[in-house]
Amino acid sequence: MFSKLTSLTDAAQLIQDNQIISLSGNALHRNPAAFARELAGLKRKNLKILGAAHGYAADILCAVGSVAEIYFGFCGFENEYGLAPGIRKSIQEGTTKAVEGSCTAMIASLRGASYGLPFMGVGGLWGSDLVKTLPDFYRVMKSPFDETEVVCVKAIQPDWAIIHVQEADEYGNARILASEYQDILYTRAAKKTIITTEKIVSTAELQKEPKLTSIPHFLVEAVVLVPEGAKPGICYPDYETVDDRTMKSYINAVKNNTVDEYLQKQTQGGV
Repeated sequence: MFSKLTSLTDAAQLIQDNQIISLSGNALHRNPAAFARELAGLKRKNLKILGAAHGYAADILCAVGSVAEIYFGFCGFENEYGLAPGIRKSIQEGTTKAVEGSCTAMIASLRGASYGLPFMGVGGLWGSDLVKTLPDFYRVMKSPFDETEVVCVKAIQPDWAIIHVQEADEYGNARILASEYQDILYTRAAKKTIITTEKIVSTAELQKEPKLTSIPHFLVEAVVLVPEGAKPGICYPDYETVDDRTMKSYINAVKNNTVDEYLQKQTQGGV
């Protein structure tokens, strides 16, 4: 094994125009927020984002115009802050194409990619107009066993999974110490993974409880030490509440078309 430690700047440079990415976490929980801000400053174009429940990280990339398509089951900041404003605005303005579905449909797409299959069957979509309106993602086919009609989703392989974790070693072995959401699946479906972490620990420390290492080093391209890298969201148990002031500052920036100024203040350590 060799060290994969790098800077946030260099890790963000790995993402190129037209690539497909998956971002860790759920809504306001354990998003790779610092990485998303760094990437947003690069103004990449025509990215596609694939996931189940998007939050701050995906939102800020949509807000700066970097996202051409977003695949989602949910996009939001939970009850207190409402729908994700950057995603909503970019879809309404036509800069981002929405590929909507259930969270299970997006998970099935990722599972197909992780299994090396071109599609996966998914239940629970009968009666939805999505099957008809999004034929590039949904198709209906008959089971080869009993002719039962099954809704299928296209398997999509991300170029990158960007995962924020609580602990990792310098080689890319990583632990998620709370809810995993779909993050393990992201790393199995994607071609490569970037880890941002609250803390760098020794490999010897990880070996004391190997079952907790849910992301192995051989899937990982880069490791970045980013304490508080999920803020203004939550990364339990390191920080358990949303940074209300920064979150409201971001929401206002989207409304007022001042996201670039917001990013600059974040880089300088302000809100």
